[in-house]
Amino acid sequence: MRTRSNRWNAFGLVILVVGSLAAWIGCSDPDRAILERLSAVERARFQRGRQVATPCWTCHDLAGRVQKVGPSLLGVYGRPSGTAPGSHEGSPALRAASIVWDDRSLAAFLSDPQGFVPGNRMVSPGVGDGAALSDLLFYLRHVTRPGAREPGGSPPREAR
Repeated sequence: MRTRSNRWNAFGLVILVVGSLAAWIGCSDPDRAILERLSAVERARFQRGRQVATPCWTCHDLAGRVQKVGPSLLGVYGRPSGTAPGSHEGSPALRAASIVWDDRSLAAFLSDPQGFVPGNRMVSPGVGDGAALSDLLFYLRHVTRPGAREPGGSPPREAR
């Protein structure tokens, strides 16, 4: 009986090791390269911003590979409103607004999308909490830069 118990213990250990390895390889944090470049305070802010951004991923993606209702946010900083890579066509209101996205314009838009650009298609009510909005912008500044999630990627320029 003791041999059978040892076999089950060994089997359990193998499953635990293989499962952990699979999780580490296949399910690792896509933002790990970014997080490694941040200080502890910046990591906390990044994590808070990522949490605020969670509802955004229903309509938007970061990699520019998945077609969703809203445009990809990859490379959004410096991009004219109503434009996006790929086949996404921005709303007439955003195209007509002629905004170039930066921290100031994104803050105004994300705090009150319909108030800032009436008639746009974004259904979010906006981020009303100033600290949450600031953390969201910090997060977006880091993750939307092409190549940001790759090891050795450079940090974003300071807030504009």
